[in-house]
Amino acid sequence: MELLTALRQRQSIRAFKGDPVPREVITKILDAARWSPSWGNTQPWELVVVGGEAVKRLTADLVKTFEQKVPANPDVPMPLSFPDVYKTRYMACASGLFGAMGIAREDKAGRWGHMVRMAGGFGAPVIIYVIFHSDLNEPYTMWDLGAITHAIVLAALDSGLGTCIEAQLAHYPDLVRSHLGLPTTHRIAVGIALGYPDTGALANAFRTDREPLETFVRWVGY
Repeated sequence: MELLTALRQRQSIRAFKGDPVPREVITKILDAARWSPSWGNTQPWELVVVGGEAVKRLTADLVKTFEQKVPANPDVPMPLSFPDVYKTRYMACASGLFGAMGIAREDKAGRWGHMVRMAGGFGAPVIIYVIFHSDLNEPYTMWDLGAITHAIVLAALDSGLGTCIEAQLAHYPDLVRSHLGLPTTHRIAVGIALGYPDTGALANAFRTDREPLETFVRWVGY
């Protein structure tokens, strides 16, 4: 797939088939993504690939914890507020997604069900956790982790796979660390759900839009 095509066609997949993803396919994806840029070539990222029975056990516990309404305690705090222009885009995304799935605003059970599925990685057969050492400077490290995360999702698309970058998968870091055998010296940034998209799912028919260039690009000297 051409790079510019992949940039335009990538979307968040919110329903996956249960088909396993061969290790060699994931290795090819990560081998490409490791060439992502990083500050001073520090390459601060570490990745944990979870599949098979391990991902089933992990997501079952994540769902159980979420359904018990245990407060989230992510290693990387979630934003608490947005300026209005960004909040509007955020709300439009949620509204459009629920609309595409036929879930009305007053359908609390339907919305809760979606959140439960999100906690379980939308049924993805693979989760890739992006982690980093606690001693690293967070602002620059987050930039670098974002770079490799984007590379992973583009390389996955090139291999016929879908992805969803989920903060939800990192909401209970101690639980995740216990499943993956991670030391407390490492923090969990995000989880990437990965697998073959369920093309018949209504959630996968939804795509967010993007702002036109003139709303965020300034030209100087042109």
